[in-house]
Amino acid sequence: MSNRLIFKTRTCEVIIDYDKCIAPKCRFACVKADRLYGRSILKIANGKPVLAVNMDEASRICNECLACEIHCEWSGGKAVKVVVPL
Repeated sequence: MSNRLIFKTRTCEVIIDYDKCIAPKCRFACVKADRLYGRSILKIANGKPVLAVNMDEASRICNECLACEIHCEWSGGKAVKVVVPL
């Protein structure tokens, strides 16, 4: 079984790899970025970032700002990947 959270947005797929996640050392950079630039679909539960909404709502309300990935790359363990099909 994979140790990842995978959810789809309207046009992308977001993957959070918990094996790479260094939370709380990163101070939950992805969750903070989502709250600042996104739509607050991430929350902290058991020391890890998880969805604050169900999968259907996440695909509908995520604004695909990519901030969770960028801030995880800057401050975290590069655990968040946003796959954008071209």
